[in-house]
Amino acid sequence: MRPYYRFCYTLVGLELHQIKIEGMNNVPKTGGCLIVSNHVSFMDPTTVGWAVAREIHYLGRKSLFKPPFWSWFLPICNVMPIDRDNHDISGLRGILKMLKGGHPVLLFPEGTRSPDGTIQSAAPGAGFIALKAGVPILPVRLFGTFESLSRHTKRLRFHPIRVVIGKPYVPTVPEGRREKEFYPAVAKEMMDRIAALR
Repeated sequence: MRPYYRFCYTLVGLELHQIKIEGMNNVPKTGGCLIVSNHVSFMDPTTVGWAVAREIHYLGRKSLFKPPFWSWFLPICNVMPIDRDNHDISGLRGILKMLKGGHPVLLFPEGTRSPDGTIQSAAPGAGFIALKAGVPILPVRLFGTFESLSRHTKRLRFHPIRVVIGKPYVPTVPEGRREKEFYPAVAKEMMDRIAALR
């Protein structure tokens, strides 16, 4: 880890050191991988980052980068801007560049936080990224972050948090078929594998 990232990682660890992590041995030690997780809380990016214990890259809404402080702070924390409301070609290229360059990237296939803590459907764009990058996909499921800080609460609550990391896999497209046809199916498989983690 770069020194600044390690510093932030250590600070986060002071808050999250008591969470239970299962499947850490499933995390690839080197190389690019697409980390996919359910999304139920503002806590999710830092919780996954702490559990995976590798320097990873995150995605953040483009609007978060407008204030001067955040436009400086977020990039040095490995947060990449993405325009969720439009076809952000430059953002997608940035994600693929990171993955193909050997860096792990965290993606929430659902696109936004679940309103009730349940698993939601994935956006087809997640399948596009997975097939274009050609790197292993690492499914992760979070338990307890919704109860700790859901989108409906403003105050952090104490609740046990558990992170379950599944085995990495590489999605495939049947020979002779076009990748584009399988974007929704690949995205759905991500959520199915996340949901299967208990």
